[in-house]
Order: sequence, then structure tokens, then C-alpha cells
Amino acid sequence: MKEKNVTIQKEWSLSDNEATTGITSLSEKRSWVVRKWKWMIVCFMPVLIVGVFMIAMTAIKSSEPYKKALSLAQSNPAVKSILGQPIEAGWFVSGSISESDAGFEIAIKGNRSGGTVYVDADKHAGHWRYKSITVQLDDGGQSIDLLAGGNSMN
Repeated sequence: MKEKNVTIQKEWSLSDNEATTGITSLSEKRSWVVRKWKWMIVCFMPVLIVGVFMIAMTAIKSSEPYKKALSLAQSNPAVKSILGQPIEAGWFVSGSISESDAGFEIAIKGNRSGGTVYVDADKHAGHWRYKSITVQLDDGGQSIDLLAGGNSMN
């Protein structure tokens, strides 16, 4: 008599599928990752986008044209007198750079004012040629050509 009770209790503890076929259902075997893939995409998509953005910013900021343009802006007497010192680059750089072409904008700020450095360059025979590097002040009135030398203002 006890033997029947034990058998019945075992069948109740098993799922319907397992009790009849002896195999656990597919939904019970799926891993957490498989069950939660939509949430993982929602959570990791912003991380991926920020990662790609950071790689692009690092590529531009480590380039020779970026370093040259920032150095020229920081050492130009006209820029220093108008913006004040120290002149620092902003966090965000817009534009693009490739193996043979560069065109981007660098936000800069001194202790008195701010501006934007515009860079246009191309690469020939392994050397960058700068078409223009100019600083446009935030007030919109002046543009300073950094390639013309000291105080060329337009």
C-alpha cells in the first residue's frame, strides 16, 4: 500500500511533460541569458554606443592634426590675450579624421572667454598639410588664422 502512495507523490512533483515523457520541458532548460536577451540588449546598447563614441574621440585627440592645432591655439599671442590663460580643450570634438583627411572642430576655453578651433588638413606622402587652422571666438566677431603667424585677425 505504501508503494502506491510514493509513486503518486513522485508524479505530482514532476511537470506534466516530464511525468508523461520523462523529459524536462525546453522552457525549464533555457538559461538565464536566453530568457533575458531583450533586457540585455536594452542595457548593453547604451554601453556599446558610448564605447564607440569614446574610441572615436580618442582617435581624433591622439592624432597629429589635433595636437598641432591645439598647440598653435595655446601658443598664439592673439588667442591668449583674448581668451585668457590657460587655454584648454573641451571634452567634445566634432568632425572626422581618416588616414588621408582631417576636418574637425575643437572647443577651447580660457579664463576670460571661449572659442572653437577649426582644422582642415590632408595627408600627402606621409606628412600632414594644413589647409587652414582658425580660431572662431564665441562672440562671433573675430576669426584668428593660426597658420598666418602671430596676430592675423579677420
